Amino acid sequence: MRNTVKNAGEYNKPIKIVKVENIKDDDGFESPVETEILTTYAKVKTTRGYTLIQNDTDFEKAYTNFTIRYPITVITRDMFIKFNNKTYTIEYLNNVNEDSIELEIQAKVVVK
Repeated sequence: MRNTVKNAGEYNKPIKIVKVENIKDDDGFESPVETEILTTYAKVKTTRGYTLIQNDTDFEKAYTNFTIRYPITVITRDMFIKFNNKTYTIEYLNNVNEDSIELEIQAKVVVK
């Protein structure tokens, strides 16, 4: 099987994949440090959304699929995606058709 992407034009949204680690400073205090793991282009698709009513407040939760070319860099669920001024947690990773051509990442937006 040829290792090619079916339609490279679909990968048109820039994303960054980052890892956050707690690093101790000289005084012994830990602070979070964000390290960029990968910058790439993705096909972005919102898969579903729903509203929760909790304590008279609406909360919106949406799951988003980011499909990228299969990277050499290892991506794990403890990393985050930065896209469109939002941060997403990685919920699920899928090597599409086990071909190592595309990696589908299902993520949800972090609400602070």
